[in-house]
Amino acid sequence: MSTQTPPAVRAYLSRVRTALADLPTAEVDEIVEDVRPHLLEIAEGLGEAATVESMTEQLGTPESYAAEVRATGDYPPAPTEDTATTEDTGPATAPARLAVWSLVLGAFALGLVGFALGSDLDDGVLFGLLVIVPVIGAGAWFVWAQGTSPVAQLPEIKALRDTLRTKAGPALRQLRLMAPAWWVLCAVVLALVALLLVVKSRHAIIGLPLFVAMAALALWAGPRTESDRRLLWASVPVSVFVLAVGAGLVTYLAGSIDRPSDDYPYNYTANTSYDGEPALNYGDEELDNLYVFDAEGKPLTDVYLYTADGRPLTVPRYGCEESTETRVTTGRDNKFPRPRIQQGGYDDQGNYNGYNAYRPDCAESDKVPFTAAIPD
Repeated sequence: MSTQTPPAVRAYLSRVRTALADLPTAEVDEIVEDVRPHLLEIAEGLGEAATVESMTEQLGTPESYAAEVRATGDYPPAPTEDTATTEDTGPATAPARLAVWSLVLGAFALGLVGFALGSDLDDGVLFGLLVIVPVIGAGAWFVWAQGTSPVAQLPEIKALRDTLRTKAGPALRQLRLMAPAWWVLCAVVLALVALLLVVKSRHAIIGLPLFVAMAALALWAGPRTESDRRLLWASVPVSVFVLAVGAGLVTYLAGSIDRPSDDYPYNYTANTSYDGEPALNYGDEELDNLYVFDAEGKPLTDVYLYTADGRPLTVPRYGCEESTETRVTTGRDNKFPRPRIQQGGYDDQGNYNGYNAYRPDCAESDKVPFTAAIPD
């Protein structure tokens, strides 16, 4: 240390460093350098009477001072003798590991459900929560009863925490500053999704209590997670769910923009018939006949249809089989109009006459079933 540091401050800092010995050395050095000016100020105020004892009267013991630094700096609590003997292996770590994995796997599953929900707005996927919520709840119950100390002492958690602090420290500090706005955004997104589900299907109203509960968790548990790490088992799943739902909604909206409207009245599409052959469609309706009229409204016969590149617009032709009096496919061509197939019980205009009306089960008619009004 610097020779300009008074002995009392050096001794006090030495005990602070010992109390923080479980943290990474680089972080301990950073903490010591951060608190040194404050301790020098205290020692300067005490003058020649500056000793560890006099500084303790004003600041508390170096150990309690180190504990305050842990609390304000979001560092894990100092390990006790009990945790120090069981932190590496053994049955005592199994419940803590299960609690961690319940959070990790539960959040991952919630992400899948959230993305599926947002991308299709199908409330049926919410039934998956009947399995996911109890899994997360079991881990939450453990940390609520035992605290986060058993989890914090797991070697993998220590390694993850150290990595995040050394590699992503600035980003984490920025996220903490944005946290209040994030929790409000979570509640807004959840309310929006609930509204979209109800608009799409009235049955989705039974899922409203779930979204209300999640929004309440976001607004209540989210801001308190910084001071109570047990609430991670509520805030992390909600955050993952909202992020996944948001990503799914973006996918849903992008698909809606690219998808052609089914209500467009002049939407001819290429499709296949029930037998796998090319067919002519108008919207969702498969066409097997077309009627063509001249400018005076007179129907034309023997009209042949072609595409813009000269290909014949060939579709199935139907007729009646005499032996069975049923409709059958008689070939394929591009000649229109075709004989209209009439089924038993219907007249030439397609009106139902009842089963008592005499008509073969299948009959062909060349009559046009309507009159065309040609616009001027």
